[in-house]
Amino acid sequence: MNSHILSMQWATRPADQRFETMQSLHEHNVHKREISTERGVALDHMQCIPQADGGMLFAQQGATTGANLTNWAFGQLCVRASAPAAYLRSLPAQLAAVPLQWSLEHAEHQDAKVLLRKNGGWSADAITSSTYGRIYDSQVSDAIIKSVDLTRWKVPSASYASRDPKKATTLYASDRDMFVCLVDDSHAVEVPGANGKDTLFRGFIIRNSEVGAAALDISLFLYRYICDNRIIWGMSNERSLKIRHTAGGPMRFVREASPALLEYAQSDSREIVDMVIDSRKREVGKDPVEVRAWLKSRGFTQEQSALAIDNAEKSGENPRAVWGLVQGLTAAAHDVPFGDERFAFERKVGNLLG
Repeated sequence: MNSHILSMQWATRPADQRFETMQSLHEHNVHKREISTERGVALDHMQCIPQADGGMLFAQQGATTGANLTNWAFGQLCVRASAPAAYLRSLPAQLAAVPLQWSLEHAEHQDAKVLLRKNGGWSADAITSSTYGRIYDSQVSDAIIKSVDLTRWKVPSASYASRDPKKATTLYASDRDMFVCLVDDSHAVEVPGANGKDTLFRGFIIRNSEVGAAALDISLFLYRYICDNRIIWGMSNERSLKIRHTAGGPMRFVREASPALLEYAQSDSREIVDMVIDSRKREVGKDPVEVRAWLKSRGFTQEQSALAIDNAEKSGENPRAVWGLVQGLTAAAHDVPFGDERFAFERKVGNLLG
């Protein structure tokens, strides 16, 4: 299976969101946190003050100064106030402030948490629920630096990397999120393949948003190669861990995410080779009927089982062996439309290798 998830980031990130080293990306994230503070607010005690430049201040009622609402935070505020963000964005600020203010004063969910940043003046960069468990981007980049040997795990190579390292990088961060892809391309994982020996490498992708644009997402995978356009070719054995920014999210990050990354980064490739060899040998049925029955006993539907068998056959893998079925199901996972369902599905697939 080939993946374009990295290629999409590579093709769309502007220059000021590209970092050549993990250290420089981490320094950017640390600076964001240093200028940030959180405050709990009651929405019915807040007001939106339109500005001459088309912006809007978010302030305590009766105040004449406040924090400039970012476009992202404005959308979040509209959600919390049950107001139509797209429509209000189309209006002049003076007009948009009137229905938004009424909605704030009559909002069902009165309490909220505001992320404020001071960079010259104050800006409101996120407005979330009062129970939002923020995992800061700086916490994530710090965990990567502490868990990963950065002389071994690197940005994937590209033919133009020496003359244009910012274009080649796979380290991205903005005021809204961070995205990191690193690979270990100096330690090949040689496994017996469907057509002889298969040379694979290990990689991981980590995404996070401290302003509520996305959950923390860690994907660990094997791959054949990553091209200059950052398409991941021959991606397989993908395992994912997703941590939502709920009240318990920060503790889950400490308890689960950091140790998982450390274990993966420092693990011996021999363990992966043994796992692949074993799962390729382990057949779960003599025919499709028995294979579907085995998958059904592990929570997969008839449709998913048929896709697993079909995808395995198309890729040249044994559709009766665990490895072939895992690859077939992993390919099918990318057609699952909703993120939470996809992560649950991928975790169930990963359990087949256990």
